[in-house]
Amino acid sequence: MLIKKFPWPEAKSVLQLAAPIALTQIGMVMYGTVDMLFVGRLGPVAIASVGLGSMTYFTGFVVGMGVVMGIDSHSSKAFGAGRPDLCGQLLVHTLVLALAVAVPLFFVFGFAGWAYRFIGVDPRAIEGAVGYLNVLRWGVFPGLCFVACRQFLQSMSVTAPLLVAIVLGNLVNAALDAVLIFGRLGAPALGVRGSAFATLTANFVMFSVVAFASWRRLSAIDFKFHGWHRRLFVDIVALGVPGGAAMAVEVAIFSLVTALVGRLGAEILAGHQLVLNLASLTFMIPMGLSHAAATRVGQALGRGDPRTAVLSGRAATIMSVLFMAASGIIFALFPRFLLGLFGADDALISAAKPLLYCGAAFQVFDGAQAVLTGALRGLGQTRRPLLINILGHWLIGLPIGLTLGFGLKWGAVGLWMGLVAGLASVAILLWREWELSVPQTGPA
Repeated sequence: MLIKKFPWPEAKSVLQLAAPIALTQIGMVMYGTVDMLFVGRLGPVAIASVGLGSMTYFTGFVVGMGVVMGIDSHSSKAFGAGRPDLCGQLLVHTLVLALAVAVPLFFVFGFAGWAYRFIGVDPRAIEGAVGYLNVLRWGVFPGLCFVACRQFLQSMSVTAPLLVAIVLGNLVNAALDAVLIFGRLGAPALGVRGSAFATLTANFVMFSVVAFASWRRLSAIDFKFHGWHRRLFVDIVALGVPGGAAMAVEVAIFSLVTALVGRLGAEILAGHQLVLNLASLTFMIPMGLSHAAATRVGQALGRGDPRTAVLSGRAATIMSVLFMAASGIIFALFPRFLLGLFGADDALISAAKPLLYCGAAFQVFDGAQAVLTGALRGLGQTRRPLLINILGHWLIGLPIGLTLGFGLKWGAVGLWMGLVAGLASVAILLWREWELSVPQTGPA
């Protein structure tokens, strides 16, 4: 029945757009993976420090990214309606928004050390995490501008420059990791801070590539800026703020769990971070499909073709679920091999292995909720997904995690079981929301 109803033609279109986007997303996660591979040689405390600092940065960055992604639906609909000039106007306004959001985030990151101490994170991990974050927080400026240009290009189905940006960025990051972490080629040995400098430089490289590609695209359509339009800016913000909040709600729960695991010791935190890195890597495929779903749904609505919009969302969701089911099976069958890729010793593998089983359990739910969020964003719906994320993660998942982790003394495993419960709740509720939205866009 699933094969018979599967929208094959639209799936092909989604995949053509999703593949380069997913590769770009994987490339972004590879920054953290490569950092871990290099920093791992410095020991569990260094792994914990980089993991804690990067998770904190990612939490704040995702808030800004979600707000900036308010351009998605508007630009895709404009392109679908044959109005590329409006796409350009949206980009200019979104770049201003990106910088406006980056400023407060930059200063908020300065309070990370106080927050770690308040939660009770292992002091050995705090010092490194704060030093790492004090460098990386400058990356929020080029990072959010990169997102604005990326979403602009994606909305017009232009994806090749994204791959170029991510490949160059990863090459720069890996090269500088090797030099700055260990002090090679005459450079000082900066340890975990060297990893942060490498990623920061890579962010500027990525932004430079997509900025040039966006400028060329604007030149090709003979774009002329028509001046500031308050209503256009408000429309982007109105769609982006709830979307950013919804993404923040999900990422913040992972960040909080990371901090809570930090109370259990640097070694357990290191195991947690390795598993989280693997889960983040597989999650990038659904994220690519999510971006593609948002673009294809928006373009179809812009053309006045609601049926294709529905088929795009359905195809992306099914493909995401199938991929994440396969990745969950791999997690469950080959835990020692996967964790060994990071050079983890037997003690670290023993601490991380049970968490990897929990990660396997939530793969399907994580993939489904990611794509459904994108599809709903393509419809212009971001407020209800925000409420669903709050309900699922904070009112269902977190209480379960705290009860199992600290009440029943299950430790990190209990906290991860809370993540499983939260993601499952969000996925089910978002699927219901999508199904309720289908009649409003036409029969599938």
